[in-house]
Amino acid sequence: MIQIMQKYCCAVMVTAAAMTGFAGNSAALTAADRTVVKRIEAYLNAIRTMSARFIQAEPNGWIAEGALYLQRPGKMRIEYDPPHRFLMVTTGRMLIVYNGKTDATMHLPVSTSPVAFLLGDRVDFTREAEIKRVVRRPNAYIITVTQRGGGNASLRLVFAKKPFRIKEWTVIDARRKKTRVVLVDPRFGLPIDPVKFLFEKPGRNTARRQGGRPPKVKAMDLK
Repeated sequence: MIQIMQKYCCAVMVTAAAMTGFAGNSAALTAADRTVVKRIEAYLNAIRTMSARFIQAEPNGWIAEGALYLQRPGKMRIEYDPPHRFLMVTTGRMLIVYNGKTDATMHLPVSTSPVAFLLGDRVDFTREAEIKRVVRRPNAYIITVTQRGGGNASLRLVFAKKPFRIKEWTVIDARRKKTRVVLVDPRFGLPIDPVKFLFEKPGRNTARRQGGRPPKVKAMDLK
């Protein structure tokens, strides 16, 4: 059960300390690369709230959808759509994970997520991450970072250029298996109901109070 629940956390959790668990020296970057990195940092640091739908694709072809709510610093809620029945809430340093199928709740450090990069007060890739690669494409920037001490896991972030926004991320584990998370209709800077960041086991009463979900989207081709 722990492995299954951590799979969800690793894929879509986003952290209580900017890039917690990511540190080291960056690979040699060109002046153009550094310009891209600085632009991404400025963009991420300007985000204080975000809500979005997301689609998560696993290496085995398994696909799930859900809703994500973010308030910096330190707060996030991730709700998976049925039939998966997973809920994750973070308030500061603790991540609470609920598995509705087994009615089990786990409390984990937020730092267990390799995608923990948005919840800190500030993001500074050059100081807190080992940047392995910066790719400039006509419509997007792609940045790949690795974990502290040259760990085998890595994180690839994709940013659309027009308009400039975070588009998706991919967690690449030690076995080179990839879990991709695509944001759909992200909304920035809007107030989020504080109730979203309180943990309560889902039920009929909770469902009635949850209102204000981002609009649900049809499944899309992630290829």
